[in-house]
Amino acid sequence: MISDTIKQKLTNHLFQQNEWLKKDFAKHKSKSILFNVGPIHYALMINESGIPEYKGHLETYDAEIKLTISSAIELMRGNKKAHIEIKGDIDFATLISKALKDIEWDYEDDLSKLIGDIPAYQLSKLGKKIVQSTKETSFNIADTFKEYWLEEKPLIAKKRLVEQFNKEVDNLRFDVDRLEQRLKKL
Repeated sequence: MISDTIKQKLTNHLFQQNEWLKKDFAKHKSKSILFNVGPIHYALMINESGIPEYKGHLETYDAEIKLTISSAIELMRGNKKAHIEIKGDIDFATLISKALKDIEWDYEDDLSKLIGDIPAYQLSKLGKKIVQSTKETSFNIADTFKEYWLEEKPLIAKKRLVEQFNKEVDNLRFDVDRLEQRLKKL
């Protein structure tokens, strides 16, 4: 499939740009891992050089990491409590996960080969500004909706009010228990 060819070329290029991985993966040669993110399946195998390579399909895997799309989004947002299911070689899966967090794509270098150094630098600088601005705007919009749903159209309750309600319920339960004890004495 064309998509498998594209995945393979992009993945292999990305990992080859991060040669520092060889040191970490040298003892895991020929091990494989499968990522299941909702309906998306992505398999990697450590080659003889110690670099992960994309594999379209393998019969068996040494490790498997499974998560829902919503959990993947939560991870991208920085929520470390997102639900992740790991099977097989947990040490290997952990090593791959840490490497994926630290891996970087040198897109400026790739762009410079296509359009030259100065335009690539300017374009990547502009891209970083756009990403930062979009991120800030997204969080501002989310905060605005949150405030609206808390104050104007209360669809969600404030944490303080929920805690107060729970405390009042606990006090009521305690008072009822005390009243029952008094009634039993009469």
